Amino acid sequence: MKIDRILMIGSFCTAAMLAAGAKKELPKVVPQVNYELSGGAGHYDYAPSFITDKYGIVYGYLCENREPFKIVDYIYLYKGIPTREGIKWQPGTEVIEPSRTGWDDCHICDPDVREFSTTYRGHTYKWIMTYLGVDQWDCNHNQVGIALADNIEGPWEKYPKPIIPYDKFDKWGTGQSTSIVLNDSTIATFYHSTTENGPFAMRLINLKDLEKIDIGEEYAVPFLSANTYVAVSDEYIYTVSEGRSENYEKIVPTWVGDICVVRCKPRSGDLVADMTSPVDEWIEIGRVTPELSGFPRNHNPGFLTDSRGWLPSDDSLTVYFTPAVTGDDWLWSYDLYSAVFDLKDFNKKLKTNKK
Repeated sequence: MKIDRILMIGSFCTAAMLAAGAKKELPKVVPQVNYELSGGAGHYDYAPSFITDKYGIVYGYLCENREPFKIVDYIYLYKGIPTREGIKWQPGTEVIEPSRTGWDDCHICDPDVREFSTTYRGHTYKWIMTYLGVDQWDCNHNQVGIALADNIEGPWEKYPKPIIPYDKFDKWGTGQSTSIVLNDSTIATFYHSTTENGPFAMRLINLKDLEKIDIGEEYAVPFLSANTYVAVSDEYIYTVSEGRSENYEKIVPTWVGDICVVRCKPRSGDLVADMTSPVDEWIEIGRVTPELSGFPRNHNPGFLTDSRGWLPSDDSLTVYFTPAVTGDDWLWSYDLYSAVFDLKDFNKKLKTNKK
């Protein structure tokens, strides 16, 4: 579980210049921060994977506990209906629980849902969910698994073994995954890893037929933190990372960071080369800070995307994240907030700065 993870990287470099001829640092975008939803008293919500469809309905998958004040992770769905007053959230519904035995029998969390056709035991499913499972209560030996459905709302059927396994029992493992659908056979999957390629890594995984999975090579993404969410558009790659400012060690407990940092870079034709490029090829768009959210800790961010993991528009992006208080009640303050970044002026300046 994330609250028990090993702290990885401290403060991160802020990318200030684009590699291809950038002349000056661009002004940061200040997002509009809003409260979205809560699981109620004694519940926590984090690790969002939120999808919007052509009707503006939002399908939000996240981690939540079933029993109040009991720390066991389950996966829940919150459905948001667009109205004239904004999104109205339906009550959360539990969709997947830990298995009774096996590799994911303690906690199950960090869902990421994508529209992707894959065949398993003669049936072709339309939706996949990558998720973290763990079989040790010390929260080591995390692994990435997959669940399958015919509909975005489920019901979900688990594939019986991890698709990104981890063979050490004394380290954190692999997890906190997010994916981008590249074509009808391949997804690009990004995840926290305590392999030699950690703390953040990626693979190009062929999932067309689950009887013939090819997880591909693991690539290190050199400068991003363990808890990072990746999305793309036709022009850009976007990342939002949980970070730690120079003052974060004064915030107790220090399980999670105090800022969420959004970055981008122009896309080329090679996603692996783009993601493994140096930090100076990325530019910071903006960040969620304690001053904006009103909370000392801001963590576990994810983007609102379409069903393939692509941003709906380059003009705006929405980050969902979890704030938290300090002190004894820190976990029970885990509600879900949003930060909306208006990118129209930023994009104009970005394009001008490239010339």
